[in-house]
Amino acid sequence: MKPLRIAVLGAGLIGRRHIETILAMPEAAELLAVADPIADPGQFDLKGAPWFANESELLDRIRPEAVIVATPNALHLDHGTLCCERGIHFLMEKPVTVTIAEAAALVRLVAESGVKTLVGHHRRYLAPVEDAKTVIESGKIGRVVAASVLWATRKPDDYFQTAWRTQPGGGPLLINAIHEIDMLRHLCGEIAAVGGIKSAAMRGFAVEDSAAALLRFDNGALGTLTLTDAAFSPWTIEQGSKENPLFPYAGQSAYRLTGTEGSLELPVLKLWRAAIPGAIGWNKPITGTALPERYHDPYKAQLIHFQRLIRLDEAPVVSVLDGARTLAATLAIAQASETERLCAPERFTG
Repeated sequence: MKPLRIAVLGAGLIGRRHIETILAMPEAAELLAVADPIADPGQFDLKGAPWFANESELLDRIRPEAVIVATPNALHLDHGTLCCERGIHFLMEKPVTVTIAEAAALVRLVAESGVKTLVGHHRRYLAPVEDAKTVIESGKIGRVVAASVLWATRKPDDYFQTAWRTQPGGGPLLINAIHEIDMLRHLCGEIAAVGGIKSAAMRGFAVEDSAAALLRFDNGALGTLTLTDAAFSPWTIEQGSKENPLFPYAGQSAYRLTGTEGSLELPVLKLWRAAIPGAIGWNKPITGTALPERYHDPYKAQLIHFQRLIRLDEAPVVSVLDGARTLAATLAIAQASETERLCAPERFTG
């Protein structure tokens, strides 16, 4: 299959990860250029690909067939618009945009332009998440009843030397929750309603350091999500999946999904079922089975999928519309945490 002729907009932490992935996979993509007005190009070995300070100039001079947009969130709509206007396929890093109105505008632009798009919720490509989805769809845990997620880590003090991280919008609700919300939507179904609460008691900043959410899914299942960046624990999906080398592996699961026939822990997969087939009840024995461990780099898997999406018209794992739904649910939790009242996320019908 012919490699994608691809450019990267934005060379921050995530942009760097995409650049390194492209350069490591010449069979999937060829890096044509990078654009970033702030980053130092001297820090990168681009193997001869040119560097631009202006995104529009890159797109007009290089004319890539595909782009990865890893620019600041507030620029996502602008840069998605540039691609749609030029007929350039793109992978948009999450969140898809900053607001519901921007997401609706981007969904409309993509539909009108016909460009092929993908949103970079890379965790959907993790091997244990793929395997968990297979277990759930096989019916081995029956109908999903409830989900419980804990994301608890201690961000170092110097993390907050960047001023915006101490202000509203810089906390775990809008930075970290979106990953877990996308996972819950992927594994449990669409979210019908949410409630939220938050606290800044640990650090006393203007931004929350901890938050909790209640969720009701369309299928009737319920969920809880607790996030904090002020607690030292082994319970994050990063520490259990090996997805990020900055998070030392702890071998613990952050997710528990319970069903009418059994339960599942992930990302360190363990399936709980009746010890005696068919004997299900609170007074019946239950046994846990560790499922085989698999690993592949989710960013490499995502790039291969992006190539197949463009070359073979493969359906997107996360479309712009899908990314908008995750954004809507996340923003609804943030809204609910302000009022501590039940809020329904805005619906996207496409």
